[in-house]
This record gives sequence, structure tokens and C-alpha cells, in this order.
Amino acid sequence: MQFVMLGKFTQKRIETIKDLEASIKESRSVFESFGVKITNLVFTNGPYNVVSIMEAPDEETMARAVLSWGSKGLLKIETFRAFSPDLMIKITKEI
Repeated sequence: MQFVMLGKFTQKRIETIKDLEASIKESRSVFESFGVKITNLVFTNGPYNVVSIMEAPDEETMARAVLSWGSKGLLKIETFRAFSPDLMIKITKEI
């Protein structure tokens, strides 16, 4: 399953922004320890500072990984289930 995770820096992240490189490596390790793969990670200007595309075996696994990472207090996180074009076409054919 694919997911999109949007993140906003917290004050704690802003105060520790120079640790960003290590934090990126740590986040990959944390998510991977739950069986979640970060397939794309970008930083953006605007209402969100971080956009990640991730793959997880199911919603419960994704929830565990996001809660674990979120508990560090570095990001305010929103997560959405994502659908590939092929999956969306399959779904619409079943309507």
C-alpha cells in the first residue's frame, strides 16, 4: 500500500535544524524497522515542510510507524492512503 505523509516542522525541529541530516537517516531506520519504506522524501516551501511517499504492507503498520516517529516531537504529521494510477483505474472499472 502507498501512503503520502505531510509534515510541518515543530519548534523543536526548528531549534535542532542543524541535525537534519542525521534525523533523515534516523527516520528511514525507524520506518524500516516497522516494515515501511520511504520511497521519496522532499522538502517544500509552503504549508508543509516535508512530503514523503511511503510503502507499507497495511494501514496498521503505517500507523505504528507514524506514531513512533511522531512521538519524537519533530513534525506535525498528516498521513493519507495513496492510490497508483493502475489501482485507481482498476477501482473505477468496478463502479
